[in-house]
Amino acid sequence: MSVGTENKPLEKEVVKKRLLEEARLALDFNEQGINYNAEELKKFRGLNADINGFRRNANGINFELPHGFTANAKYNRWTPFSIKVENDKPILYNDKEVIAEISFPQNTPHPVSEQLLSTGEKVKNILNISQFGGVHVSYSDECSLKDLGEDCLFCSYNVRERDPERPLIKNPKQVAEAYHLARQAGVANHFRITGGFVPERRELEYYIDVAEAIRQHYDSFYGVAIIGAPSDPSVLPKYKEVGFSNISHNLEVWDKDLFGLVCPGKSKRNGGWQHWLNSLEAAVDIFGKGNVHTNIVGGLEPKESILQGIEYLASKGIVAHFSVFRPEKGTPFEGYRSPEASFHWDIVDKATDIFLRYGFTSLHMYSGPASADHAGRIFRIKNGEFEGNKLGVYKYPSIDK
Repeated sequence: MSVGTENKPLEKEVVKKRLLEEARLALDFNEQGINYNAEELKKFRGLNADINGFRRNANGINFELPHGFTANAKYNRWTPFSIKVENDKPILYNDKEVIAEISFPQNTPHPVSEQLLSTGEKVKNILNISQFGGVHVSYSDECSLKDLGEDCLFCSYNVRERDPERPLIKNPKQVAEAYHLARQAGVANHFRITGGFVPERRELEYYIDVAEAIRQHYDSFYGVAIIGAPSDPSVLPKYKEVGFSNISHNLEVWDKDLFGLVCPGKSKRNGGWQHWLNSLEAAVDIFGKGNVHTNIVGGLEPKESILQGIEYLASKGIVAHFSVFRPEKGTPFEGYRSPEASFHWDIVDKATDIFLRYGFTSLHMYSGPASADHAGRIFRIKNGEFEGNKLGVYKYPSIDK
């Protein structure tokens, strides 16, 4: 399959078809990897090409296809896909067939990332700045479910290598100060805060403290609080009252029988699968359609179960984001395999149709948990949200016009 591009403008439907081809290819690369010579490609890639704000394994390569769809893949010598340098240009191949000339995103960190807080930490050690113009805060660097032996079986949160420059738990004043610097730089148009379970389940107090610290400088902010389903759903309005416009409880698994097996701590500490679902549905009455989110890990259960969950939740006004299951080193699922690319393509293809049918928007797609934006990009392609022959990077609407 060739996804080469032309210099002349193309009909919108032609570009849409090409972009969807690139989206599907990106999943193939993710599954099968790419053969390449890292030394040969150095001159094309930026100095910060392998920066990874989420501390996941970065032994791979990110690149951009001709119509703007970005892809990433790990090195694999035994794959049909390869990148070769020809006439001083990086060319992507499927066996001996040329797919396209590619380019590499430079991943230059925003200058504000290096600014110092009054306490001496750098902004980048408190929050990550996304390419979309928003910020992401992981307020705790560990999940207390680890000590209880109740980690989610797929999750690598407790086994990733810790960055010694990042505080184990970031205090609300640090978060608010880093947010303030990012907002002054115009890159805090969305504020996402999440973390592992903290001892004694004190999320509410912590999130209130963070929101109040932010609002010492600003009347409002736009953001999402990612929390476990509270034992008492009557506390949900308090998140809205302090300024959060969105909320997320990440179910991870739709099948209620699998939920307790895959996520034992979430099940035991939060009242079980039905309680999570009840809390999500109750949150819609408070935050509104499209502003309540969850995440499902694609590949932990049958495809039909995932799509059933996405459909049901969408009918209730809840956006069910989803990520590709990647067996992580150090987790109980290490050594398992994720389903093949066609499995994940069927999910993202059908799910984005569901989102469009229920009237969700691109802002809804990007306002929830930090799932990869593969679905957001496909949603935008299907909705015709691109100019000319390329799909641009999504940008949050400015909150300081």
